[in-house]
Amino acid sequence: MTRANDLRRRPQSSGRALSAVWPDSPVRGACLAALGLAAALAQTPAAAQDDGTSAAGARKGIAFTPRVSVSETWTDNLALSPDNSRDRAFITTVSPGLTISSNTGAIRGSFDYTLDGILYTKSDRDARLQNQLSTRVTAELVQSALFVDVTGNISQQAVSAFGQQSPDGKLDSPNRTETRTLQVSPYWRGRLGSFAGFELRAMGQMRDSSEGGAGAASGSGNSKEGALSLNLFGPGGREINWGLSASTTRMHFEQTGIDYRTTSVIGSLNWVPDVDWSVGLTGGRERSDYFGRETTSVYGANLRWSPGPRTKFAAEWQHHSYGDSHNLTFEHRMAQFSVRANSSQSVSTGETPTQATNYQLLELQFGSLEPDPVKRDAFVRGLLAALGLDPNSFSGAGFLSNTASLQRRSDLSLIWTGPRMTVTLSGNDNNSRRLVNSPLDVGSGDLALTDRVRQRGATVSVGYRLTPLANANVSYSRQNSRGDGGVGGNDMRTLTANATYRLGPRTDAAFGLRQTKFDDTSLFATSYQEHAIYASLTQRF
Repeated sequence: MTRANDLRRRPQSSGRALSAVWPDSPVRGACLAALGLAAALAQTPAAAQDDGTSAAGARKGIAFTPRVSVSETWTDNLALSPDNSRDRAFITTVSPGLTISSNTGAIRGSFDYTLDGILYTKSDRDARLQNQLSTRVTAELVQSALFVDVTGNISQQAVSAFGQQSPDGKLDSPNRTETRTLQVSPYWRGRLGSFAGFELRAMGQMRDSSEGGAGAASGSGNSKEGALSLNLFGPGGREINWGLSASTTRMHFEQTGIDYRTTSVIGSLNWVPDVDWSVGLTGGRERSDYFGRETTSVYGANLRWSPGPRTKFAAEWQHHSYGDSHNLTFEHRMAQFSVRANSSQSVSTGETPTQATNYQLLELQFGSLEPDPVKRDAFVRGLLAALGLDPNSFSGAGFLSNTASLQRRSDLSLIWTGPRMTVTLSGNDNNSRRLVNSPLDVGSGDLALTDRVRQRGATVSVGYRLTPLANANVSYSRQNSRGDGGVGGNDMRTLTANATYRLGPRTDAAFGLRQTKFDDTSLFATSYQEHAIYASLTQRF
């Protein structure tokens, strides 16, 4: 309790340069390289577009959209303190940003970066910077043969599921940190005559984060991961086909020095009786060291069914010595309604579970509806603007982990769009169970306090188009975290109401209200209530 209060009172560093917010590391260098890639794409000739909802410039499938937003928020509880010690303050945020999408040429994908400059008024807290990055790029180095996938993310992340949760990353919560992740995966595809095709792939991933956390849940969760795999598969178009894969993976956590290694060789046999569906069986051997080094048999089955472009169903199951894994996915869309449901269980060695922003949720949901990344980006951002939702706000909870866990996650998302009304609903249920038995491998995060962490959440939003230029939205979300063994948990409920107005083809204004209630029964006992009024102005160029 004392540790949590000390962290709450600790002021943020004043006027930090970007190098201080984004520490010197391989992740920083790679993300700066991604910024260089974005600048290179930006040099591509662009022709102006008429509609302001998508990019300011586009040609041959390339869209380039710089922007700047200014927002002002008044909150009656900046420090998220109990009712008798609230800290009222104004928060001024200036957020320049850049979005680039490309679906042509040797480089394809999307890049989105925002730098938030945050200034606190009527408060002794110092100004600070926050970074937001979401990028997925595929570069074709040799035509139809050699490729590189690059994925990067910078976001605000809850350190502990049992620590204090907050509805806005600009509020002063000691349980929030900036997490940076970079994944680079080069791969080579080719044919072995008419006998088989192959893919040789390497993958490297790095994750680091700023300091943060409270009590025993503190810990950065910094990690490195490397993998190498070779996949062989028979020629396509056959009713019965085969596959063979060999892979090895190593995961290293810097804080604890823990290493996990997994090596497997798995064969598969697939039957495609019809173009709409296929079934398959898998089997092989796997060596892992989650419970001490052991080599065991692996076997499983899969089913895929796609009766049309609007409906998809896929199911996979596999037996492992440390716990079965599965993945079930169902997608269906109609003229005004679409639904996506997913249930999965697998070993997780990263953020548990991974948080998704509002943009990522809708971008994934409309991936099959609009395969063109440029048009899909414009559509998703236009829909979020119409709903009055922040693209970078989280739709679920999560926590940093520095040990292996068996994660089971269920997600459901629905969206209905009418002539003037849009309704979205998303829900998730996540169970993370400690996978290792040795106390030396537990680390110092949430899974050192309890064997299991369960997090559930739901969000419902109703948007209504008042006029061709004005929209109103009401949103309610609830997040709940619980642990085994008397650890306790917490419950956060947030209600927001806002209105957006289009001042011009590339200019939007918004005004909103927020109410949050957080009840905490965990070891940290950090319950609070918070009310806020906010307004923003966004200009795209």
